[in-house]
Amino acid sequence: MKGKTMAGYDLKEGFYIKQQLSEDKLWSIFSGMFSNKVSHDTSYKYGFFKSILDSLYNADDNLVLTFDQLFYKFTEIYWNLVLKHHLRQKAKTKDGRETALERILKDSLHRQEIIADVSFEALADDLKVSICHKVKMKCKENVVGALFRDSDDTLYSFSKKSEYIQLNPLVYAFMTKHKKILEKMNYFEWAKYLEKVNEESSTKNLLNNLDSITLRSDLSIYRKILFEEFEEHECFYCGKELKPGEIHVDHFIPWSFIKDDNLWNMVLSCPQCNLKKSDRLTPGVYVENLIQRNDMIIEQNASQISSSYKNEKLRLIYYWAKCNGYHEIWTPGKKGYTIEKV
Repeated sequence: MKGKTMAGYDLKEGFYIKQQLSEDKLWSIFSGMFSNKVSHDTSYKYGFFKSILDSLYNADDNLVLTFDQLFYKFTEIYWNLVLKHHLRQKAKTKDGRETALERILKDSLHRQEIIADVSFEALADDLKVSICHKVKMKCKENVVGALFRDSDDTLYSFSKKSEYIQLNPLVYAFMTKHKKILEKMNYFEWAKYLEKVNEESSTKNLLNNLDSITLRSDLSIYRKILFEEFEEHECFYCGKELKPGEIHVDHFIPWSFIKDDNLWNMVLSCPQCNLKKSDRLTPGVYVENLIQRNDMIIEQNASQISSSYKNEKLRLIYYWAKCNGYHEIWTPGKKGYTIEKV
């Protein structure tokens, strides 16, 4: 690796510094990442950091995330920010020139004659892959090394040639424990930046938009897989028989925490249980029930479950959700339900 005096965006690879890091030191590092001392020509470091946070639980056993994984998230984020919310990603220049990412997305929209407000998830798979590849090839050159350097070379190691980042285990443990706080810090500074480079009328409800830009509304594919392929015909929570037309798909660990759609975290429920559970956790026994369910899916068709999934990781994510403020435990019962604090 070149000397530390080299600007982050110029780096072809980088290696996190192996050192003992106290929580105070880690807070200091992350506070520095979000401070006004760090330069931001575009919003992309905020988007890339969100891509990492949203992908934490998809890292493999070596805490590696590929550029393909990260820039899929990244593209989805900016598809909505640029094309749905019409937000500029850098200050307006005299010649009105947009960033390369904005040009890629808008060109894809026009070339494919896509309806302007269509969601990224609704695009054909081959088109999504093509757009993500273009975004990756353009954006990996600057944002990966820049965020690495902003974290004082502690957040991850990376290689642009091999197209991966490897998270620092100490930092990974910190991020999983404080994910929601780090998310809010990122959103707050991101929103301030976007407000600065956009007109006021474009930035209404900006924090809510940032929080929901990767929310997928169509979960029917998971309903079809679980109900038809794996014959789950009873509510995961109360055990009642599921009736066609009244089958809800629920994120067992709330979507607001995990920010991802994975089959290992999806269960079928009756409308009553899904609505009453809302954004809460359930008692630990349901974690073990879900592990048994996932083992059954893996045994029948392993390709349906992400290769990064591990039973122990699910237990840890449940624990990390509690650490991040999900303290209400919802328990279904024959005569209703109970909610308790933990």
